[in-house]
Amino acid sequence: MNSEFDSSFVDKLIEEALDDTVKPVDRTYGQLGFMESEVVSSIFNALDSKIPNATFLQVVQDARISSIASSNNLKITDLHTVTHNCRKCAFASQTPLLPKWNVNNPDILFIVESSSMDQQASALFVSTLKESGFTSDKACLTYLLRCPTKDIQQQYIDNCVNYLHNEIQIMNPKLICTIGATTLSALLGIDAKIKDYKNKITWLGSWPILPLYSLNYVLKAGDSAIQSFQADMKQAYQFCYKKAAQNDTD
Repeated sequence: MNSEFDSSFVDKLIEEALDDTVKPVDRTYGQLGFMESEVVSSIFNALDSKIPNATFLQVVQDARISSIASSNNLKITDLHTVTHNCRKCAFASQTPLLPKWNVNNPDILFIVESSSMDQQASALFVSTLKESGFTSDKACLTYLLRCPTKDIQQQYIDNCVNYLHNEIQIMNPKLICTIGATTLSALLGIDAKIKDYKNKITWLGSWPILPLYSLNYVLKAGDSAIQSFQADMKQAYQFCYKKAAQNDTD
C-alpha cells in the first residue's frame, strides 16, 4: 500500500507484545474506521440493483488503500513477525499461529475463535468453502486468538484484537465472515448476538461483515444447521461476485 516503511509501527507493536501489565481496555472497536457505516450501507443499498456487487466492492476496496495507508503502513510480514513472537498471554510455551491460505488482498476473510479446530469442523469448513465456489487463492482464514487454546477469555481477546484489526486493514478483504459469536462480538461489541445479524450484511465503515454460526455449534445441531451454514457460505459467495439484478436493463 505504501512503499515507505515506518519502523515505529513495528516498534510499537513489539512494545505492546512484550508488555504484560494490565491496562484499561478500549472496547469501542473503532480501529477499523466504523464511523461511516450508515453512509456506506446506504450507498450500497442504492446501487445494489444497478451495478454488480463485485464492481462496488472493488471500488470500496481500492478506496480503502489510500485511507488505510495514511494511518497504517505496516506490512503483513512485519505484523506476523510480531504476533508470532507475542507472549502477552499465559502461553509462553506455545507459539502463536499465522493465518492460513492466501494473505495478499483476499476476496474473503474468515475469522474463527482460535486455531484449535478439530478435524470434523475443519473438514466441514473446507468442503463448504469449495462447494460454495470459493478457491483457496481468494480466501483467507485467520484467528481471533493467535495462541492455540480453547480457553476463550476476554483478557486473551483484548490482547489479540489489535493484531486482528491491523491484519484486516492490511489484507483489505472485500468481505469479512466472522465464525461464531465470540468473533462477531470482537468486531461489533461484546453484546452482539449472531441471531440479530444473521443472513444480512452489516457495514462497519467500509467493511462488510457477514456472521456465521460456529462450526462446533453447526455440527452439534445436525443436518438443518449444516444446510443453513452451507446456505450462508453461498450467500457470502454471491455477495462477493454476483452480477447486477436482471431489471438493470429495464
